[in-house]
Amino acid sequence: MLNKNHHHYYQVVLDDRCINQYVAQFLSSTIGQHALAVLVESNLSQMITRAELNECIIALPPLEQQKGNVETHKKLSTLRESIEKINQDLSLNPTSATEFEAQLDSMLQAVGKLSQADQIRSIIRQGESKTVEFKETYNLCLRKETKEDYVETSALKTIVAFFNSEGGTLLIGVSDAPKIVGIERELKQFHKENDDKFLLHLKNKLKSRIGEEFYPFINYDLITVDGCKIVYVRCKQSDSPCFLDKNAFYVRTNPASDKIEGQKLIEYVKNRFEH
Repeated sequence: MLNKNHHHYYQVVLDDRCINQYVAQFLSSTIGQHALAVLVESNLSQMITRAELNECIIALPPLEQQKGNVETHKKLSTLRESIEKINQDLSLNPTSATEFEAQLDSMLQAVGKLSQADQIRSIIRQGESKTVEFKETYNLCLRKETKEDYVETSALKTIVAFFNSEGGTLLIGVSDAPKIVGIERELKQFHKENDDKFLLHLKNKLKSRIGEEFYPFINYDLITVDGCKIVYVRCKQSDSPCFLDKNAFYVRTNPASDKIEGQKLIEYVKNRFEH
């Protein structure tokens, strides 16, 4: 509400080239405040006169862009309020830091400011699910300390299941605990500690046992997290049925990869892949 000294205020009537919310937002921005400050630089009273206000320069894009700017500013204000609420809640409930960290990770990831290592930590904190699975090794049998096909098959069938379901993330080098353990042992034993050799081996297995036509639906990297190397595999849902070794069909349940056959397979494929 205005105070009694109404002569301290000006009513500004805008024409149809601009939106009042946009002008208000612009003038409250750093650039807008600078534009207003320029008007009073030589004014001892530090007050803006009507004549000076008429000289104020405002960046005025087309109306549609102004509307977009107003909507973006509303979302930014909501985000600021959310961050401030998390800040207050964290002060009042310091034991809930993990929950708040997950919320902040989601925000940072949305604006592209979350590193891959932080993404992996965030995924691990949330645990295994229908779209997330952890494997301690890729093809190293921990009991016998040898390379075993069944261990490798376990990782590949998870990838196939992600393709046939809703997509998902496979982290290799993370135990069920969950704890980051890395894949350094098998890198040393089977790939001469060469990351590129490991990645080439993985690519060849994807090609021979799953099919290179599914390359567009997968990305994978070796990422160092807390000093350990993790295989970070991201899968999208595919647009056609995917089989392991051309005959085994897997889908994701929560949190496992199940093989389906016969009539169940026929029905699933008909429902999941419309074409």
